[in-house]
Amino acid sequence: MAQELTVSKEIFIEAPVTKVWEVLIAPKYIRQWDDLPQDFEDYYLEYGKVIDWSGMTRLTVSGYEPNELLIFSFYVSKWEQSPSHYDIAYRYRLAEQQGGTLLQVEIGDFSVLPDGRDYYASSEEFAKAALEKIKNLSENRV
Repeated sequence: MAQELTVSKEIFIEAPVTKVWEVLIAPKYIRQWDDLPQDFEDYYLEYGKVIDWSGMTRLTVSGYEPNELLIFSFYVSKWEQSPSHYDIAYRYRLAEQQGGTLLQVEIGDFSVLPDGRDYYASSEEFAKAALEKIKNLSENRV
């Protein structure tokens, strides 16, 4: 079996879990820490919502527990098999802690892909940058 290629990062945010959650699901904030398609509407994310980049990449909200868990199933059209053959996801977990929120992100497992190490490396960079931006947005919004 191939080595697991899952990115795992966490950050402590000095803000209530409700503020962090809003930064994760409101397009006006998401655009500041991640890309969204230009035609993506400004509706809050909810279970089943699809973010589609013109048939190239697709994220589907496949897990949604307000203030606790947000999961995006991830699929890229150049992958050889249909989306049902892959269980690659972005998982955001929030936990209230004294004085703030612990935000954990897991991205992967990319080991099922021939170029999984490349996806793993770019996801590591994304996770680090995104968590810092989410922290900043959550702590500094009014």
